[in-house]
Amino acid sequence: MVRSVPTRLVRTAIEREQVRYIFIGGICAVINNVVLIGGNRLGYSYVWLTVLSSFISGSIAYGLHAHYSFRRRKTWRAYGQFLCGTSVGIPLAVVTLAVLVTLLGLPMWIASPTSTVMMMLYNYGFARLAIVGRLISHR
Repeated sequence: MVRSVPTRLVRTAIEREQVRYIFIGGICAVINNVVLIGGNRLGYSYVWLTVLSSFISGSIAYGLHAHYSFRRRKTWRAYGQFLCGTSVGIPLAVVTLAVLVTLLGLPMWIASPTSTVMMMLYNYGFARLAIVGRLISHR
């Protein structure tokens, strides 16, 4: 059976680690934004919401990224390294939100997705390092 060009392109894209990472990152971004925007509407501080969201989405992200993005066995050590990398990003996320919300006066529904995209780039490096053990793919 001959596969069509679009089918081959989709299959090739799915086989690429970065595409799988972005897809799962998108799922985690939705979770992150639900926690931040929903919690903000309930009157909670973005500082505490960022910590809570990092733990929730970080735990989900580790399981999905280890299994699907990087196709590695899950270990407690890698999970700990992954959450440490995520926790290092918490101050960066808080500062980003502080600039966007407090200094620039943006509403959370704009600031949260903007911060999320910035943090996805940061988190890719730490996720790959924690799960795979290196930043760059050696193919």
